[in-house]
Amino acid sequence: MVSQIEFDKMVQDYNSDFTLLLTRASKRHYDCLITSWFVLKDFYDVINMIFERSDLKYKEIPYPFTFRGNDVLLSKLGFDQAQMRNIYEFLDITKETYGKEFEQCIEEGSIAMCAQIKGS
Repeated sequence: MVSQIEFDKMVQDYNSDFTLLLTRASKRHYDCLITSWFVLKDFYDVINMIFERSDLKYKEIPYPFTFRGNDVLLSKLGFDQAQMRNIYEFLDITKETYGKEFEQCIEEGSIAMCAQIKGS
């Protein structure tokens, strides 16, 4: 059983990792980034499963896993327009590299390998 304190820490860690991965994308550090998102999605799913199957409460809401077109969230996290363009460029490069949209890659879970992506 997970305690409320442990759960709160998990959500904080998830939000921190989410911001870190966006920061990497905002700086065009795309190498192996899809693999990191793949792992973070599993963490997100675990947090949601624990929440749904327990009496634990969110003291801090986990950031939504999708960030496509979410300029409000990205601005709230401190990203400027140039950084947002780089984040969205990562989505385009993911599609070019894997032939699928970012969200489809993550949902299918079929690309857990590190790919060297142009533009990094």
